Amino acid sequence: MIDIHCHLLYGVDDGARSLEMSRNMLAEAAEQGITDMILTPHYRQEMFLYKLDDIRSSFAAVRGVAGQYKIRVYLGCEYRVDDEMVTNLKSGRCLTLAGSDWVLTEFSHTATITKIRGSLETLLAGGYTPVIAHAERYDAFAADPALLQECRNMGAMIQINADSVLGKDGAGVKKVCRQILKSGLADIVASDCHNVSDRGNHMRQCCNHITDEYGRDLAWKLFTENPLKILERQEMLQ
Repeated sequence: MIDIHCHLLYGVDDGARSLEMSRNMLAEAAEQGITDMILTPHYRQEMFLYKLDDIRSSFAAVRGVAGQYKIRVYLGCEYRVDDEMVTNLKSGRCLTLAGSDWVLTEFSHTATITKIRGSLETLLAGGYTPVIAHAERYDAFAADPALLQECRNMGAMIQINADSVLGKDGAGVKKVCRQILKSGLADIVASDCHNVSDRGNHMRQCCNHITDEYGRDLAWKLFTENPLKILERQEMLQ
């Protein structure tokens, strides 16, 4: 499995607090059967604005440990949309997913569909493929999951969280995930793990659940085939 959304990089957001915690999260990921992880620290105005040098320094240390668990790690970020996002991506201040032209894109939970459309259009016009992070959390999609197809038609990809599918984030988002999955509107499942306690990595459990409920072919697409496209895109751009 490939995990494209996690907060395993230590000391740069509300995820891992130390290299030791990152190590524990890598061990947990290995137990899940994960072979590749894109580390996606938050980038959000007035909250998460860590220096790129700090991110790269932390990444170098984590990469040195990841090999012990036979996990390949890559850098990215979870970008909370703002007016400067294309400029920040073009300049390299903020990172695409694994050096591709795909961007893990986060919105305010209360963002309107008009706002979401506008941000997607801006990213697409800038040459980027938006991957909407934890789509099940946004009020607009919870009220009308069919709007996700409109976003996909524009060129965006839809990511949902393993914990949300399993009901670990509450019955409400579990119901939304069920609607998304039944309608075939999800493209990728990721862990969005932040630690090994209350926000751990449950990708294997989720993969087994989706296999049982929706079939092996869908599970393969959500956990391997579609995430792999990001890594393949990185190779094409090199």
